[in-house]
Amino acid sequence: MHHVARYCRPRDIAIDGVPEEGAFRLRPGEEYLSANWLEYFHDSDRPEQLAGVRQALAAKGFRMARAARFAVLNVGAAVSRCQELLDTPIRFIALGDPHDPSHTGIYGYADHNTAVAAVLAAMVAADGLYPAII
Repeated sequence: MHHVARYCRPRDIAIDGVPEEGAFRLRPGEEYLSANWLEYFHDSDRPEQLAGVRQALAAKGFRMARAARFAVLNVGAAVSRCQELLDTPIRFIALGDPHDPSHTGIYGYADHNTAVAAVLAAMVAADGLYPAII
């Protein structure tokens, strides 16, 4: 199984602690939504995976907010759900870069497609959210 973590700004976390669709919405002109492939850092140790993501983002100069969270998605389940519910074939493509080898893009939907963003947000359970800063 493969998983990605998506950085969620504090304003994109609902009162009940789950991400809102805004956390998975593309900005105008973006081709993909950024995430991080967790298994790049370790096969199954979630704390170690997230430590790797934090380190990679810090190396890029990305500033994380104290109240921000990482939302974890199962790649296969997300692809299946978007195809099944919306007939939208999303793709997760490893992009990697020197400072962030785990960088991954979620492709296949446009910035005006809030349905995909809503499906992805709904797939994140409360126990699938982790602090961005420890």
